[in-house]
Amino acid sequence: MKRLVVAALVLLAVQTPAANAASSAPAIQISEIAAPAAAGAVGAALDTALDGTVWLGWIEPAAADARTIQVSTLAPGASRWDRPHAVATGSIAAGNAADAPTLAASEAGHATAAWADGHGGVLLSATTDGGESWGIPAPLSRESDAMTQASLATLADDRVLALWLDGRVKKTGGRAPQLFARIVGEPGPDELVDAAVCGDCPTTLTAFPDGSALAAWRGQTEEQVRDIRTARFRGKAWDEPRPLNNDDWRLAASPANGPRLASDRGRVAAAWFTGADNDPRVLASFSPDAGERFLMPLRVDCGHPTGQVNTLILHDGALLVTWLEADGSLWLRRITPDFSVTAPIQIASGAAGRVTGFPCAALVDDYAGGKTAARALIAFVREGQAAPLHTVIVTVPEGALLEAERNCECAPTAAELQGIPMRGTVVAVEANRGVLRVQHDELPGMLAAGTREFRAAPDVISAAQPGRQFLGRVERSGGAWWLFDVRLLVAPPNK
Repeated sequence: MKRLVVAALVLLAVQTPAANAASSAPAIQISEIAAPAAAGAVGAALDTALDGTVWLGWIEPAAADARTIQVSTLAPGASRWDRPHAVATGSIAAGNAADAPTLAASEAGHATAAWADGHGGVLLSATTDGGESWGIPAPLSRESDAMTQASLATLADDRVLALWLDGRVKKTGGRAPQLFARIVGEPGPDELVDAAVCGDCPTTLTAFPDGSALAAWRGQTEEQVRDIRTARFRGKAWDEPRPLNNDDWRLAASPANGPRLASDRGRVAAAWFTGADNDPRVLASFSPDAGERFLMPLRVDCGHPTGQVNTLILHDGALLVTWLEADGSLWLRRITPDFSVTAPIQIASGAAGRVTGFPCAALVDDYAGGKTAARALIAFVREGQAAPLHTVIVTVPEGALLEAERNCECAPTAAELQGIPMRGTVVAVEANRGVLRVQHDELPGMLAAGTREFRAAPDVISAAQPGRQFLGRVERSGGAWWLFDVRLLVAPPNK
C-alpha cells in the first residue's frame, strides 16, 4: 500500500510538472552546432575541463576494417568545435551507437581517453597538448581480457580513476560480472569494488574537491534484483557498496541501462532507469553530502521511456536530466533547487531518425547568480543519417526561471552562491599571516574532519576569538581555502 501511495504522488508530480512555475516563465532554448564527426560516426563522450573547455570524443570508420577514436574541443566562449584529432586507429569496438569512448579532462590541455579494443580489453591514451598528440595506447588492466563499460574521472590531485565491468570470474565458474577499479598508471592489482553486478549497463563516476569520488552502477543479486548501487572512493580505498534506492527491479537479463552521476562541490545529482512493478520510468535524486544519503527520487519521464539517461547539476542546486522515450525522441527536464519537476523539453524528435545509444551531457557555462543563464552541451547519435552525430547547446535561463518560480526578484547573487556552510571552532588566530586555525567536522566531498588553516579577510581575523564556535562559509580560491561570512555563536556562560 505504501508503494502505491508513493507511486501516485510521483505520478501526480509528472502530470503537473509546472505547478510551481509561473505561466510566463522564460523558455529553455536549444540550438545545434555542427558536430565535427565524419559520416558513419558512432558513440559520443563529453567532459568539461577545469578551465571550461569541453572535450568531445567519438568513433568513426577508417581504412579497411579499422576504426578511429577522434576528439575535438570547444573552447570557452567559442561557437564551434575545433578541428578533430585522432587518438588512435585500429581494432576498436564499435558494433553500434552504444559503443563509445570515455574521456576525463583535467586542465592545461590534459585529458585521458579510454575505449574497448574489440578483443575484450580496454585501452588508454593521454594528451598534454589539448589533443594535438596522444601517447601510445596502453591496456587499462593487464589482469583481464573481459572488460567493458569503463568510466574515468580526474581526481582533485590529478590522478585518473578508472572503473569498469569485468567478466574474468566466468573463467572460474562465476556467473555475474564484477566491478573493478584502479588508478591509471599506478602499480598494484585491480581492486574489486562489487562481486556481482549487472552486465552491459554503463558505469559512472564523479569526483569531489576533497580527492574522493563516487561511483554508481547497476547491481545484481542472486534473486535477480538489478537496482542501482553506489560506493565512495576515499582516495586510497573504497567504501562498501550501498543501494542508491530500493527499486526492487527483478529481471532475468540485463536491461543495458546504467545510472549517471554529476556533482557540484559535495552535492550530487543521480539519474537512472527502472522497470520495477512493470512500470518503466526514469528517476532522479539528489544527495547533499557526497552520496551518503539521497532524497526520495522524482519521476521525470514522459510516460514511455527506454532510459539511456544523463544528468547535470548547476551551481544553485538545480538538476538537468535527459532520457530517451520509446519513439526514439530525446528529452530534458529541469528539477528546481527545491527539488520539484518542471515541464519536459524535447531535445530531438524521433521522426527525423531515432536517437540511439547513450546521449551524453556536459556543462559549458554554469549558473553564476543573479539573472545569468547556464549552458549545457548534449551529444547524441541518430539512426539513418549520413552525419549521425549531433551536438546541441541547451541554454537554461536559470536566474530568470528562479525569479519566475518564486514570484519575486530573488534569484541568488553571485556572492550568495559562493562557498559552503561550515560550523567550527576557532583554535588559533594568526593575524600576521592572515589565517585562522579552525577545528571542524567533515564537509562531505569537500574537506575531511580535522583542524586546518583558512585564509580570511582582515575584518574576519580581527573579530575571531580562540575557543569561540562560529558559523561561516568556505571556498577554495587561488589554491587556498578561504573562510568568510563568519558569525560567532553566543559563548556559553562561565561555570
